[in-house]
Amino acid sequence: MKVLIVDDEPLELDQLGFLIAEKYPSWKLFKAEDAVQAKKILEKKDIDLAMLDIHLPGESGLDLCLKIKNTYKIECIMITAYEEFQYAKQAIRLGVLDYIVKPIIIRELYQALDRFVQKHGYCKAASPYVQQMLDIIHREYQSKLSLQDLADRVHVSPTYLSRKFSEELGKSFQEYLVYYRIKKAKKLLKEKPNWSIQKISQETGFSSLNHFSNTFKKIVRLSPRQYKEKLNDD
Repeated sequence: MKVLIVDDEPLELDQLGFLIAEKYPSWKLFKAEDAVQAKKILEKKDIDLAMLDIHLPGESGLDLCLKIKNTYKIECIMITAYEEFQYAKQAIRLGVLDYIVKPIIIRELYQALDRFVQKHGYCKAASPYVQQMLDIIHREYQSKLSLQDLADRVHVSPTYLSRKFSEELGKSFQEYLVYYRIKKAKKLLKEKPNWSIQKISQETGFSSLNHFSNTFKKIVRLSPRQYKEKLNDD
């Protein structure tokens, strides 16, 4: 899980990073003090969640959120010292996941992050074996992966690993692998408009174009081609 935090106050940035790391130690945090730094990170890292201060120098957090949602399809949580309803209304119109007011109340922060975790099925704090398993999936999702192969590599039985994985993520190994591959496929459809559906299928580890298309439609409710056309319309 990669989280981008954007705040022009270094102390606020550090505090927020500390609070997140305390509850979710396996998450990777990236920090920026303005929209320019944030965009550079977004170009290089596969960010899952953006937490943005509304009041930033230059481009505002609301404007940055709009670009992030349109370009990267990433969830945003807005953070601000301003309680005026106009900001909340703008954030709601942008479809942000949550809106938190400074000074940050830890309980409210963790509730917002829990909502993100529950919505997207991420693991809050994976055990060492499951974390190793996730690391392998995230690195090698393009390859043919099996539960037996991963169990051999982390030196536990496949039965135990399967049970731990399902308990901690709420998904089986195979379900998670498929959802992760589809997530990567959606990203490629956005970033590589000249690539064929066949190439994207191959690049994301699917055994055949037919399998990829059927799985994509089942999860996204659109075929890969329809999804690509929708991106162009947006």
